[in-house]
Order: sequence, then C-alpha cells, then structure tokens
Amino acid sequence: MDPHFDGVIFKTHAGEVRRRIRAPFPPYRIVDVRTREEYDRGHIPGALSAPPEGLHILPEGTDDRTEFIVVGQEPEDPAMRAASLALRFLGVRRVVELTGGMVEWARAGGPLAA
Repeated sequence: MDPHFDGVIFKTHAGEVRRRIRAPFPPYRIVDVRTREEYDRGHIPGALSAPPEGLHILPEGTDDRTEFIVVGQEPEDPAMRAASLALRFLGVRRVVELTGGMVEWARAGGPLAA
C-alpha cells in the first residue's frame, strides 16, 4: 500500500471490485452496509453484512493493513460514508466505496450470493 494515500476514502466501480475478487492481494474485505434483509436477498460473494451502526470492532481476520470495500444499496448511499468513517475511526488506513452500490453491481452483471 502507498503510505501517501493512507487515511483517504477512495471510490471505485463494479469492474474494479470484480477484478479484486479474482486477484485478492493486497488483502481486502467487502463490507455490505445494507439492511440484513437486503443482504440476505443477494450480496457480493464473500461480503460481510455490517450495518454502519454495528462497526465497533474490526472483523475477525482483518487488521489495519486490510483494505475495506464498502457497499451500500444505491449510488452515494449515505450508509456507505457512515461505515467508511467508522472504519477510519477503528484505524483502517484504506477504505474504498463502491460508488454505485448494489445497483451498479447488478447492472454490471456481478455475481450474487444469497
């Protein structure tokens, strides 16, 4: 990771998230901040369901060097920014938001797990 960009909240698109799923280095974790019901209807494979109000500790198996990709329901979902800020507060150095949320993921034909 580039230390010049530590602490910055980045934005990305569905194609880049698909690439990361195929090439999982550096280590990353997808955090789905939608409601549990929305998550259960379909989520990005491997995503962790974690509404922003539930982010009080880092998920098991992660540390401050893990990149977190935050996914909400729709473009610029306010829950994404709340979760991103919570992760930064917990010491995460690299947070990336999927700008179009699950709407963009579905439109791009991304796989879903249920």
